[in-house]
Amino acid sequence: MLNQEDENDKRRSHQHNEILGTFEEIYGNKTTIDVENIFEKCKDQTKKVLVLGRAGIGKSTFCQYVTYRWAKGEIWRQYELVILIRLRSLTQSRYSSEKKYLPIDLVEKEYFEVDDISDEMRQNFKEQCNKGRVLWILDGYDAFAQNIPEQLKGVFQHICETQHHILTSRPYAITLAYDTKMEITGFTDENIAKYIQQFFDQITVESINALSSGPKLQKFLKSNPSIWGIAHIPVNLELICSLWSSYDWSKTTVLTMTQLYSTITEWLCRRYLTRQNKKSEDMTKQGVYRKCNTELRFLEQLAFNAMQRKEIMLPPELLEETEIEVDCSLDDYPQLLNMGILKSYDDKPI
Repeated sequence: MLNQEDENDKRRSHQHNEILGTFEEIYGNKTTIDVENIFEKCKDQTKKVLVLGRAGIGKSTFCQYVTYRWAKGEIWRQYELVILIRLRSLTQSRYSSEKKYLPIDLVEKEYFEVDDISDEMRQNFKEQCNKGRVLWILDGYDAFAQNIPEQLKGVFQHICETQHHILTSRPYAITLAYDTKMEITGFTDENIAKYIQQFFDQITVESINALSSGPKLQKFLKSNPSIWGIAHIPVNLELICSLWSSYDWSKTTVLTMTQLYSTITEWLCRRYLTRQNKKSEDMTKQGVYRKCNTELRFLEQLAFNAMQRKEIMLPPELLEETEIEVDCSLDDYPQLLNMGILKSYDDKPI
């Protein structure tokens, strides 16, 4: 018979093994590959690669990184053009339903919206595409697939079927067939150590304690398996580093994911109040939550509504519905959407 202490030890061991199991599921039995070599796995003449990754894992950063390296002449010199298209930008409101679109029209809309492309440039681009000298990087299929504008279905299908391309998506959203699939698994243990060092090296001028904060954080993360697991996701590690530099966690021995997300919420609220020129230094956590009660209720309901609809792109009607349910007008809280949780699809201020 197990006593209570034995039961607790058994439960902790089970949780630890589950965490390690998840980590092994992500990183185990897989082969790493350098980005310059990803097309070597493609068997067809037209190179098509599907790149999968969880939310926040770095898919968009990957797209920007490989585009930058190509522009520097470091990779994929067989291509005359590499075109990065953020699929979330291909919306009904930006593309008229009265027009039939060609691949060059996407380039013009996304990169030459002010200036028209000449007929000569259009013809040259068409020739480069026909010769296989153009690589398309299509980022964010999961958001695009939810609501593909009818007028863009044809050109998107044409690019996917006939052009060299890389398509990124979250795993759950993909319904297209690809022979070559890659996965972005996030940071390795070595990446985490390097990121933490670089993060705190950049703030040493601002804080005399930053020099010793990096090693302390690494030690702390490794002693907390649940947090160590999610720290392999880049966006999570950025939040953890920001929190570590803002709070004194030296006396904390165990940190649960609930505590971490609670601290993140408090940190975002305090930053939000500071931007509103409201002092929060002397407020307790509950005081901060009371001050941001309306904003938090709105975001909570908005998240719930989006989850019910299975949407990650939030249309205006969803915001309006949430305003009514919570009795909160965005006209009265114009900065609510800028708390740091949401991001505009076109990278413009909300």
